Amino acid sequence: MPRLGRALFAALFLASPFALAQGCAARGPDLAARMASAKTIYESVGYTASGSPAMGSVVEGTESKVALSLKEGCYQIVAFAGDGLKGIDLALNDPAGKPVGEVKKVDGGQTSVKHCVTEAATYNLIVKSQGGSGSFIAQPYVSGEKPGPKSDGDPMVDNGCVGDDCPEPDYNAGGGGSDPCSNPADLTAGSSVKGNTVNKGYAPHATCAAGEGSAVVYRVHVEGRHKLVLDLSAKFDAVMSLFRAAHDGYLCDSGYEVDCSDDSDGLTTKSHLEAIVDTGDYGIVISGYDGQSDRGDFDLKSRLEDAPSLETICSAAHLATIGSKTTEFVGSEGSNFRSSCGTSDGAEALFKFDLKQRSRVRLGMKSSAGGESSISVRKRCEDANSEVACSKDYHIDGLSWTGLMEAGAYTAITETTDATHSASIDLNIDRADAAGSGTADGDTCKDAKPLPLGSTFTLDTFQAKSDMKASCAADAAPDVAYKIEVKAKSRLFLSTQEDEGHHVFAVQKACGETKGEVVCEPASVSKGVDTTLDPGNYFLVVKGKGPDDFGRTKISAKLRELAPAAAACKAATKLVSGTPINDTTIGGADRFASEKCGGNVWSQASADKVYQFTLKERSKVNLTLKNSFYNAIMSLRQDCADPTRNEIVCSSYYNKTIDRELEAGTYYVVVDGFGVKSEGAYTIEMTSKSVK
Repeated sequence: MPRLGRALFAALFLASPFALAQGCAARGPDLAARMASAKTIYESVGYTASGSPAMGSVVEGTESKVALSLKEGCYQIVAFAGDGLKGIDLALNDPAGKPVGEVKKVDGGQTSVKHCVTEAATYNLIVKSQGGSGSFIAQPYVSGEKPGPKSDGDPMVDNGCVGDDCPEPDYNAGGGGSDPCSNPADLTAGSSVKGNTVNKGYAPHATCAAGEGSAVVYRVHVEGRHKLVLDLSAKFDAVMSLFRAAHDGYLCDSGYEVDCSDDSDGLTTKSHLEAIVDTGDYGIVISGYDGQSDRGDFDLKSRLEDAPSLETICSAAHLATIGSKTTEFVGSEGSNFRSSCGTSDGAEALFKFDLKQRSRVRLGMKSSAGGESSISVRKRCEDANSEVACSKDYHIDGLSWTGLMEAGAYTAITETTDATHSASIDLNIDRADAAGSGTADGDTCKDAKPLPLGSTFTLDTFQAKSDMKASCAADAAPDVAYKIEVKAKSRLFLSTQEDEGHHVFAVQKACGETKGEVVCEPASVSKGVDTTLDPGNYFLVVKGKGPDDFGRTKISAKLRELAPAAAACKAATKLVSGTPINDTTIGGADRFASEKCGGNVWSQASADKVYQFTLKERSKVNLTLKNSFYNAIMSLRQDCADPTRNEIVCSSYYNKTIDRELEAGTYYVVVDGFGVKSEGAYTIEMTSKSVK
């Protein structure tokens, strides 16, 4: 394959299907658009969707199981985290309950499993939340490739030969094995070795390769702190990657990749790596850029050089100015530190700062390198045990951490994902008195402003004092207040899209008082506040859960009157069995929200239409949307008075049909759209047949 073709192939597999959204802020509820994009991309590289998508939900701290009927073939099973989930962990269990397949985790709420099935069977996809609760959607894609020879259930090994006369794959030569990462060849640091990647086992592919393929893995042990230098010269388009051994000794865990090199000196046949390493085992993975065809002979040379001490590196930390941005430029020297929350070994920059007294502190980091980053704070730079804070969480406009810190000198260690390119790192350090200054908007009940309904806005409790009570938060936690005027019986929806400070939402009749409190819930992307309010005046108190919980939170607030939905139900168009109706939601009003298939109810904002039909006896009913806009959904209800409750069933945007046996009575069908401004024309048809 030409270099341009391989580059396109890599871009499709490494970026597009799995990184359709970058960072928390890009996830959003529109799973439909992301599924459509993934389908286009997979089909462009020879995959087709296998069966219908599986949609489900998962609650933080639990797991959800999805049964998948898989025929013979090689699969990529991709799952997308919906609004409310920071991300998802996947596992694929075979019919015997044994975990199988290769899992890939990528920023943006997408995870995939690759596995080749030799006999048709039902597998179980296990979905766990990486944080939060919400919906997910999973779709298996199958390639035209047939599973190759395997050993004891291990990943397929392709020797590039087809036919009865082909030799058996050599699983073990040169440190290969059915899983070469568990069966490596040993290499002494400072020595050289010759090898060959033909007919070896598969290793998880490196970040700078187009895909996994036949690979050789070497284990090198290092004592003390050194710079490890690796040079690879091959007779094919080679890729070399370096991994730190995981806690269980495994040498190819994607979260422990130190560096990856594709081309060096302008040649596709050469790779060069330099990395600072400490005492421990490391895995050197030699494979091809395109694992299916790039393989052959190679020479690997290694050497150890002296590395600067941590004390020397710490002494060069950049002095940060509290209250303003400090910028540092980093090269491709790699990582010298290991933070408790960091998952990468990229470039790093050090900043030192002093606190004269116990303070509230906010650390904000941005990097031009992109990807996942982390920031940790130590009281003694060279001592990992002195770490007092660590974060890789993205909030509002960058990575951030908030909390209380004692007086003293500190070093902030910022790290990027990419150790191969130079980048700029911006660090902002904000400080406030431990008790707050009282200068936040809405800091007291008398300062409360009207809640911006129908919008998304950001508030900040960083400077707020503590002078209000909420039943689900500590009294000493910082707080701010807003006023809510309810003119007619309505349902209030509150959710947070980002929460830097672990806040709670309390809706109260008397500001700052728990007596007469309507509801008090933790700020949540997945759950939020959903409560009915009678006409009157209310207050929303946003308060940290504990004394050290403060910062910014991005809130969506919506007040939906109940009367318009009830009126629409009374005037609903009647459906007659076998008679289709052509209609459109464009130009209509938004009166309903679907809990079952419309996305988070507080984020739904699409026009809708209501229909009704009456059954004189128990019947089998079919409802179908034809020629409809992409995100169209149908919600079947028996009681139409409450626009968010009493759903019987809801058709998803990818399967616009409802089949149901219903008792005699009157029913309502709401044609709506998934998410925001999903509107258009459609044809709706109902058929019914009595069931005796």
